[in-house]
Amino acid sequence: MKIAFFTDDYLPYVHGVTTSIQNYRQALEELGHEVFIVAPKPRQKGWDDHDDHVIRIPSVNSYVFDKRPVSLLYPGIARKLYGQFDIVHSQMQFYLGIVAGMVAKHDKIPHVTTVHTLWTELLEDYPLATTAGLIAASIGLPFIYKMKPILPFNSAREIRELSQLEAIDIKKKQGWRIMTTFVNQADVCIAPSAHLAAALKENGAETHLCVLPNGISLERYRTSKASDSPLMKGVKDKFIVCVSRVSGEKRQHVLIDMMLHIKDQNVKLVLVGDGPELERLKARAKEMGMLDTRIIFAGLQPPPVVAAIMKQADIFTLPSFRFDNQPMVFLEAIASGLPVVYCDDHLTEGLTPANALLTSGIEAQDFASAFTGLFADPKRLKAMSEASLKVAKDFDRNALARRLVKIYQSAIDTYRELELEPDYKTV
Repeated sequence: MKIAFFTDDYLPYVHGVTTSIQNYRQALEELGHEVFIVAPKPRQKGWDDHDDHVIRIPSVNSYVFDKRPVSLLYPGIARKLYGQFDIVHSQMQFYLGIVAGMVAKHDKIPHVTTVHTLWTELLEDYPLATTAGLIAASIGLPFIYKMKPILPFNSAREIRELSQLEAIDIKKKQGWRIMTTFVNQADVCIAPSAHLAAALKENGAETHLCVLPNGISLERYRTSKASDSPLMKGVKDKFIVCVSRVSGEKRQHVLIDMMLHIKDQNVKLVLVGDGPELERLKARAKEMGMLDTRIIFAGLQPPPVVAAIMKQADIFTLPSFRFDNQPMVFLEAIASGLPVVYCDDHLTEGLTPANALLTSGIEAQDFASAFTGLFADPKRLKAMSEASLKVAKDFDRNALARRLVKIYQSAIDTYRELELEPDYKTV
């Protein structure tokens, strides 16, 4: 089977979507399938794929995420990709996701789309960029798909009379309209989590919905060694590790402030990643007198180094709230045998009462209380670690890739008549 992943999130930029795509690509290839990646051409100098199965599209810088490139859409772009694939799988709902739909429609092949990100939750952190994107999508999608305009207002007067809170609410509703409009053009929509599938259905998704989690390579985390980490850890040190893009929606500032409430001087916070909030958080840590002593910024690291740092850690945490879907870092943490502390009760994949602790609230003091309690109970920490290793087996990328192939084959065999239940179901 010739499979094409269409994505504007890909190497050399490493984050959750990229990791998910890489894991599924490698697993599908091990099953004997041919996988192509259609992605933007990187804007950074010196990058060369050396990969004849990565098709690069001319790009421009997007100012939503650190000038990360997005594909430049132009007349005829889809034509160059006609007749090459058995199925197309878009990994986002804008930019190259639109091109994936055009290729599928022309070639009369199925279009599968995966919704990785709750884009509507970026409106407050990136108001200008996301608003501009909504306007462009509101105009562009109806033009491309030859449908009526998707408008949130009936008149200009309604816009003038909106309060700031009303404007944000309208933008979020419009974001969902755009998202589900795209999803409904596809033959199958995959949600990596049950709560996202429910949200899509609630907001107007009518196409066939399946829940299929992201997968990981368990072998990498089984064989990684703490000794390969670049960080020094004292005998009495206890590492709380967070691996994530350092940005507003991930809420690492909560963890920084949390350290003021943890009295044990051996407890250290390790933040792995880069992003627009990095310098501000470093300044805050320095102001607190904890920079490089109790708060360590490890920066952006390649996957093998991240796995080694995970092996050093005592507990993993992620303070994001109502933004993430199924964080890949949770899977990496449990594959490393780490207990997880989190605050978003919508997140369930890979998290059970046996291996994870949901904080009582979303603020610094709530996280501090959770960690203080866990570090005071070594037996519980050990039991949570063992439970994480057991839970991780459910997210082996090879087993999940076989399930994905079943979705593809069913879509190819029956095209627009997939025999799925009316409601979404776990595949």
